[in-house]
Amino acid sequence: MKKYIILKLVGLAILTMMTLVFISFIEVAAYSYLINPGQDQSTYEAHANLSAPYISGIFGFILFFHCTTLEKKEYPNVFKLAILFPLIYVLLDIAIITAAGVKWSDFILIFAIANTAKFLGSYLGYKLSK
Repeated sequence: MKKYIILKLVGLAILTMMTLVFISFIEVAAYSYLINPGQDQSTYEAHANLSAPYISGIFGFILFFHCTTLEKKEYPNVFKLAILFPLIYVLLDIAIITAAGVKWSDFILIFAIANTAKFLGSYLGYKLSK
């Protein structure tokens, strides 16, 4: 993984983002079919908006931890991986959220908490992979 390190990390960040979105879809589907069936679509959209940042934080921690521990064999400097991987993810996330037109004043706190969890997961994966 010595060549094109940044491009590979961008790909890994996009794959991780897609995985987190998929997990969020599964959670909303389980909520709509098993927990609270028969409601309006707006109820499920509101639930998705409420639960998605928490899912991103919790499962993001787990995914970033595992990605850092699994990719350590292919990456020459695991500390760079532990820092660059979540940093690239956050930059992509900021670009997508800004393009979507989300009001940052409503979103900044949960965004910071969820992405701090990702940095912590990545750092913990680095520390435990030594």
